[in-house]
Amino acid sequence: MADQDAAASDCRIEHISFHGWEAVRLSNGLVSLVAIPDVGGRIMAYNLGDYPYLWFDRNLAGKLFSAEENMGDGSIVAWKNYGGDKTWPAPQGWDSPDQWHGPPDPVLDTGRYALEILDSPAAAASIRMESLPDPRTGVQISRQVTLHAGGGRVSLHLEMTNVSDRARSWGIWDIVQVDATRLDDDGQETHNDQAWLYVPTSPDSRFSRGFNVMFGEEDNPEWQPEVRPNLLGAQYLYQLGKIGIDSTAGWIAFVNQSTDFAFCQRFGYFHGEEYPDEGASVECWTTGHGEPVGGLDFGKLNLFHMEAEILGPLRSMAPGATQSLDIDWYAARCPGPIVNVTDAGCANQRLKAESIDAGIRLTGVFGLFHLGNVQLVWLGEDECGVGAETLALVNPLNVLRVDCVRRPPPGAQVAQLLLCDAQGQPISQLDSCPIH
Repeated sequence: MADQDAAASDCRIEHISFHGWEAVRLSNGLVSLVAIPDVGGRIMAYNLGDYPYLWFDRNLAGKLFSAEENMGDGSIVAWKNYGGDKTWPAPQGWDSPDQWHGPPDPVLDTGRYALEILDSPAAAASIRMESLPDPRTGVQISRQVTLHAGGGRVSLHLEMTNVSDRARSWGIWDIVQVDATRLDDDGQETHNDQAWLYVPTSPDSRFSRGFNVMFGEEDNPEWQPEVRPNLLGAQYLYQLGKIGIDSTAGWIAFVNQSTDFAFCQRFGYFHGEEYPDEGASVECWTTGHGEPVGGLDFGKLNLFHMEAEILGPLRSMAPGATQSLDIDWYAARCPGPIVNVTDAGCANQRLKAESIDAGIRLTGVFGLFHLGNVQLVWLGEDECGVGAETLALVNPLNVLRVDCVRRPPPGAQVAQLLLCDAQGQPISQLDSCPIH
């Protein structure tokens, strides 16, 4: 527990050099995050222990360009795709002034963002990165990034402000490029077909398969709509494509199934509001072989990554108005597929209770987002606790596999897994199930 206590109380902010860029590192003894304001306010690294989730183009490491160089001839070939995580305006397109004509974009995508180190409580580390006003879209983007102690949680508070003199309609669009690289038998980089994205599909989806193919082949084998009921899996097979999902569940998860390192994002879904791209709240993009885009053949680049993209609603903003979108990141070890995500952890197998002669057998497989312990709590009528015990000490670096037999106390109706911090204070419910 001493190591857990140390990690839970240690949040730091440091100015560092990251592959030649001036950068800021946020760390808490378990997770580290690196932000680079000079390349579009990107988060370029998010690591659980030594495991790096984010992809970045090492061919561009340490390089900075002028606005004119970043824009080039305006084609996708001129784009400096640094990688990492960034925020763009949606919808994207080139048909009208109400669409974002990028990338490239020398202000919002690759411009130099201003950095502010924010005052934070001892249990957090927080920065804000802000773009210059963009004359093309009329907006300015602010990205506040907060790392919390005791686990892998990172809070992104994204803001978009209308700095023009007329009303503008945009959605906030956040794009994470996750690393989908592996080494082959000769030590050469290639695509990792054990890299997966998981997104819940809506039973009321407007799309016949629960998703909409936005680019690439309709029968792209990467898109697997029913890996579990109402769960879409995207397996990285180095095919070029993009899909939009009108998911209302508020989460998307990435898993490298060769190592069980999982990266999960949670966000709010706004029912009744219009979303870009025919209603997409989540989009997935994969690089690889396929039809060239604007003269760029992604299949020849040998850059291996997937994109987990979260979109906010399209909102009209009067001059001076600001809209925001909040996203939480989490990291853990958990095998795929991921079937559920809460702010306590993710599940590969939900908690299940089975009556046997010896009592109740409880099973489940989880990744935990925080250091601490999991309590087995028995709930009775009106969800009142009728018994509890410590089931396991937990750490995001270890998979929690529940397989135990218990005799519930009198009056118990529900088995609950409750995540508590290293001091024993409740954080959140991990899962629960009825026992009868």
